[in-house]
Amino acid sequence: MSQSDLPTGLPAREPADAAPAGSAPAPQSSDAPLGTDPGEREPVVEVTEREVTLERSVRVGRIVITGIIAGAFIAMLACLFFPIEEGAEYTLGQVVGFMALIGAAIGAGLSGLFAILLGAVARRQRGTGVAIQSDVR
Repeated sequence: MSQSDLPTGLPAREPADAAPAGSAPAPQSSDAPLGTDPGEREPVVEVTEREVTLERSVRVGRIVITGIIAGAFIAMLACLFFPIEEGAEYTLGQVVGFMALIGAAIGAGLSGLFAILLGAVARRQRGTGVAIQSDVR
């Protein structure tokens, strides 16, 4: 057999005439083809395809946190437009802090309602797709 007759184009390996003295021959695995190393087997890939339903969802936590921050910020800015009388029992810092708490609560409530409405709209948009699972052994 010449080198060009081989399908891989690699030179043929010459068999050893005799094993070294005092060594036992290497056992051949019954499941591996002759001439291959059992550690060099090709992986077995099992591919499974399934049709799945895709649903969109709303990230409620992010929407509510954004509403809390926006509500607090808007309420703090709004209280700065109203002057505090001389001799009042409260300071501007107290008013800003109290309005931030009220604004955050209102912002959380409104953004929670907004998230519920967005979730209802997003659930209407369903689709199907093909999921491919590959198991390699």
